[in-house]
Amino acid sequence: MLKRFRVERAFRSLFYWYGGIIARHPLYFVIIPLIVALGIGSGMLFLDTDADTDAEILYAPENSRASKDRALIDGIYSDVNGEILPQHLTSPGVYGQVIIKRKDGGNVLTRSVADEVLMLDRTITTIRVEIEGENYSYFDLCMKWQSKCIPIGIINIFNSSALSSPDFSLSYPVAEVVTPSGSMPFFVAGEIAAVTFKDGSESEIIAAQAIQLTYNLNSSALGLLWEKEFLKTMSDFTSSNLDLFWISSASLQDELDSSTSDILGKFSIAFSILIMFTIITCSMTDWVRSKAWLASFGVFSAGLAIITSFGLLTYLGVPFVNVVGSTPFLVIGIGIDDMFLMVAAWRKTDVTKSTEHRMKEAFSEAAVSITITSITDALAFGIGAITPFYSIRIFCLYTGVAVVFDYLFQITFFAGCMALMGYREEKNLHVMTCRKVLPKDEAPSTAYRIFCAGGSNPNKTPKESDHEATQHVIMNFFRDKYGPFLTSIFVVPLVVLLYIAYLGASIWGMTQLVEGLTLSRLAPYGSYAADYYDSAQEYFSTYGPPVAIVVTEEVDYSDQFVWDELRSTLYVLEKSRYFHDCCSALWLDDYLSYLITVNGSRIRETSVTELFKGDNVRMFLQQPAYQKYSADIVFDNSTGNIVSSRFYVIPKDASTSNSQKDMMLEARKIVSRSSLPMIAYSNVFPYYEQYVAVLPNTIQNLGIAVGAMFVVSIVMLPNLLSSIFMCFSLASIIIGIIGFMSLWKVTLDLISMINLIVSIGFTVDFSAHIIYAYLTGPERTPRKSAIHALYTMGMPISQAAISTILAILILMTSDTYIFICFFKVMTLVMAFGALHGLVFLPVFLMILIHPDKKCCEVEQQGTAKEVETEKGEANAGFHSDEPYIVRQDGAPYTISERDSQD
Repeated sequence: MLKRFRVERAFRSLFYWYGGIIARHPLYFVIIPLIVALGIGSGMLFLDTDADTDAEILYAPENSRASKDRALIDGIYSDVNGEILPQHLTSPGVYGQVIIKRKDGGNVLTRSVADEVLMLDRTITTIRVEIEGENYSYFDLCMKWQSKCIPIGIINIFNSSALSSPDFSLSYPVAEVVTPSGSMPFFVAGEIAAVTFKDGSESEIIAAQAIQLTYNLNSSALGLLWEKEFLKTMSDFTSSNLDLFWISSASLQDELDSSTSDILGKFSIAFSILIMFTIITCSMTDWVRSKAWLASFGVFSAGLAIITSFGLLTYLGVPFVNVVGSTPFLVIGIGIDDMFLMVAAWRKTDVTKSTEHRMKEAFSEAAVSITITSITDALAFGIGAITPFYSIRIFCLYTGVAVVFDYLFQITFFAGCMALMGYREEKNLHVMTCRKVLPKDEAPSTAYRIFCAGGSNPNKTPKESDHEATQHVIMNFFRDKYGPFLTSIFVVPLVVLLYIAYLGASIWGMTQLVEGLTLSRLAPYGSYAADYYDSAQEYFSTYGPPVAIVVTEEVDYSDQFVWDELRSTLYVLEKSRYFHDCCSALWLDDYLSYLITVNGSRIRETSVTELFKGDNVRMFLQQPAYQKYSADIVFDNSTGNIVSSRFYVIPKDASTSNSQKDMMLEARKIVSRSSLPMIAYSNVFPYYEQYVAVLPNTIQNLGIAVGAMFVVSIVMLPNLLSSIFMCFSLASIIIGIIGFMSLWKVTLDLISMINLIVSIGFTVDFSAHIIYAYLTGPERTPRKSAIHALYTMGMPISQAAISTILAILILMTSDTYIFICFFKVMTLVMAFGALHGLVFLPVFLMILIHPDKKCCEVEQQGTAKEVETEKGEANAGFHSDEPYIVRQDGAPYTISERDSQD
């Protein structure tokens, strides 16, 4: 027979002793934590909820391959002098973009639309910003090429007279466009979308439904100021014929900060709702034993944990990120769960005993449960902190520290409040007025009985009905109604069938799971940023951002083998289903053509070595038609050799997270096959990396978390069997959460990933309480043990689930996916955790574990001089103030005696 582990025994003994200390000095445990909380919590005064953090930093994995590739490219091309084009940027840069379409959905390639668009362009380009008395316009701050702002192809088309021709058509996706600097090719597919091709042609268009204007700026502080003015201008611009959708490089972060401030402002509402809920559920018709004030102190204790943790981390310089906006709602729920466990333990104590004795019993009863829940919750957040996602690490740090403080305040501040309330009860004082009242059986009137009376009658012999645990209607319901119903012979088979259906639906839902967090989901619903992303996905996803293929080391470009390798790689990319075959340009081919033109004869391999030295190639790059390559070739200044070069391919139909991930991986796979040192990179790849990292990180973190919880359960729960049952429940709940998460339109992304990790702590709470109560209860038949577990833990589990849902309910009012995701996943956690704790586990424990297989002793702590057993004569003379054990034969013995026998 497996014996209980000493750690669990030690905790019960320790907290039995600790409860007595609290009872003797309650004010110290109330006042000192308040002083500590106020001191450390003062850091909240310096909390910056609008910290400027780029969305890529927050939601892209750190140390990813893309971030390393970017660092490599930046190092190689750092010495490229002068001007660059947008495709040369290794990060998104500073910009403003506008998508334009007609309100009636018609053709935008018309003269009337062109005139309105040109007016809008003039309005945007005349935006001015002032700093230190100097005015700057767009033309001062724009990204320049050949000393001029990078031209917008569609603006030059609209400025031409060609649009007025009835036979107007335009080459697509690349068109030769006349600009003030002369005719040049433009990749117009990035500016014109939803096109109509000319009859019989696949390369000439005559109409389109949407156009896009992009205003690229330099990355200076002035550029960021111009962005803000751009947003103001766009919000004020109106048109009776056109729909406009705009965004800037800072829009997403600005919108997220605004949503975070809004949701944090609603925390007071959640706080008030929870106080009312806890007061209602902890109140009784007995005005002495009612726990209205104690319930309020429990919510206040959780609030202290939030203030203290935020203040401490602010003092330590840990930045606040928008995901942390959900932390208060989670922590307040966790804190209230612990409070309900403490109150439930208090209710089971003997009301005829002294407050000190009741505190000892209550703490001995609740010690393991509260410690397990706090350890598992803290572990869950600790495990979440090892993820490569910066925002998740910060969230886990804030929440994990708050959980630790919540535990400390529960066993100090709230414990002190509980002791004070115990002394109030001992003196038979009214819960609201603290005035001494009469017990109900001595009430002088009906009104007095309803609104004032309560407590025990000291003039009468204590009876079973005097015990507070038998007087709460919800606990009585679980013992007298729900428990017998759930464990009846007719309901048990239905529960088994319900579980099979639940598991089947969950597994099917898992097969429907979609991965990835797109930028459009980060933007608040209904915001201008969300509208832009929706329009961009609808109209401009056919042609994605250019992908650079970079030769990262020096190779001999005069070697025919190198030519073949470059051409072969480009060919394979263009034939891949992820890239277009129409828009790539390999500088090497243009250079070889240039050499043939200059030399007037074919270039043989043996004659071109010197032609690939610096001076010859630089002369090629000075030609107007080839200046576009000047930022794509890097020379060794000492030898004149080419040390790196790059060319670009255009992704095809990369509109979903899966297609974006597959495109990135395919590009890397293709270039890795080449014998040349090449990498594939786009400035959106660092963000796409999350699609690659989320699933393996989720599996890894869940595996670590489950393993850690199993170790904790082995140490803290009575026996190995209880640990196995807890892990079974844990796996079952996680499967349900993932399955129904997909059915509720929640994708597997870094936000839902951290929710899944957090859910482990919560699900352990639900499972451990019921299993522990079943295995350590005094009943010796399966059905009675299950009923006793429900009677003991049914109420706190129900209260915990409902209170946590109430705590996060405000998140549902948010217009941001981050907070909506938290609400949905945590609601599933609470629902399925409660379903397992209150329905599945009691039944399966009853079916699978017979009383003879409980594998543990029934322990009841107290003092020997206060216990009466059926074998009074046999136990005569047994006196000890040490916590004792009652054997199944009724004989008591101390823990130290029992340990010496093990």
